[in-house]
Amino acid sequence: MSSVFHPPIGDRTWRNRAPHGDPPGAATPARRSDGPASAPSPVSRQRLRERLAAVWDAMADQGLDCLIVSGRGLISQYGYLEYLIGFCPVVRLGYAVILPGREPVVVMSTRSDAYFAKQISGFEVRVAGQGDVISDKDSMPGVIEGILREQHVTRGRLGVVGLGHIVASADADALRAMFPDLQVSDATRLLNAIKAIKTREEYDDVRAAGAVADAGIRAFMEHAAAGVSGWDLYGEMERAVRRLGAREVLVFVGTGPYFLHRPHVDPLRDGDLVTVYLESTAANGYWVERAGLFTVGQIGDRKREYAETCLRAHRAAQDAMVVGNTASDVTLALEAETAALGALPGIWHGHGVGVDHDTPVITSGDQTPIEEGMVISVHPNLTDPEETVGASVADTYIVTARGAEAISQIPQALRPIGRS
Repeated sequence: MSSVFHPPIGDRTWRNRAPHGDPPGAATPARRSDGPASAPSPVSRQRLRERLAAVWDAMADQGLDCLIVSGRGLISQYGYLEYLIGFCPVVRLGYAVILPGREPVVVMSTRSDAYFAKQISGFEVRVAGQGDVISDKDSMPGVIEGILREQHVTRGRLGVVGLGHIVASADADALRAMFPDLQVSDATRLLNAIKAIKTREEYDDVRAAGAVADAGIRAFMEHAAAGVSGWDLYGEMERAVRRLGAREVLVFVGTGPYFLHRPHVDPLRDGDLVTVYLESTAANGYWVERAGLFTVGQIGDRKREYAETCLRAHRAAQDAMVVGNTASDVTLALEAETAALGALPGIWHGHGVGVDHDTPVITSGDQTPIEEGMVISVHPNLTDPEETVGASVADTYIVTARGAEAISQIPQALRPIGRS
């Protein structure tokens, strides 16, 4: 049975965690866990319990009798579970069952995943099966059913974080069938609202993650030249960030219209407009995005026009990212700079980041207010209607009372690179 945890006086509500005033100092090194040295995450148990207290408050506000948080080891799907227990399986699903005022009971499908979840969080962990991702031998809903019946939660309101995009449909159907008197609803927004606003301590975590990403961009700048292949550059960039403890790393080096271009054997050539994109998580678990534009030799007028327009749009988005505006306002400011070109977006213009993706999403339809403490990645990606020329940049910003603070120490510019 879960133990009852009472947060310290002064930390009883998650609203006390909202940042105010100036953030402290410069980036600090990633912290070690207060758990065993074998734990692969440096998140402290105290921080996990502060987040749990925030979840209890939100559950009370929404009248939830139970909350199930899901996670899977994919970008945009791992963060909810890792945020609350400090760990998410690399591939398989994991769950945390939370009752008001009680520590989570974590459900994992393998003993190995259960070991890490227990070592990091200190919470109770139960094992559901053998972890085969393509068979139906494991029954995670069956273990969840046992937990809820032990706690006499068979009616009322059950919220599920990730119900629409993480939880397997078979699991969702099984939970509804097991508890016909429980009203099951998607509670993803509950945790989104908590994750989106960072504490002062998290500011330092984000800056430290930004310093790691900058190291990858600097490695590109040091080694890039005409004749050097994308594979070679990828290797240098990944080496630079892995040496600093980066966990997840995505690198794109492209000369075409879209930035989602895996590095390949082809070398950089004179006349190329190069988009270099690096997304990474530092050892502290925080995700940042950084991309820049580079030229090899003389580029054509159309490529230069798109590159300069992309940079102007990026600056306009930063200027609009102020408390009181909405994500839609940021989008409109960005797109006002690109309208004359008739440029098309290759992907949405940005989104919140932290432990995985956060809200808001920088699109014209997102009316989420910009709030102090949000951390937002802005990444305009423009292409011409013929999909022959494109440009992308990206930066991660902390929203402060004074505006959007770029965490990168490498200013955006259209930079020339040399020849090998």
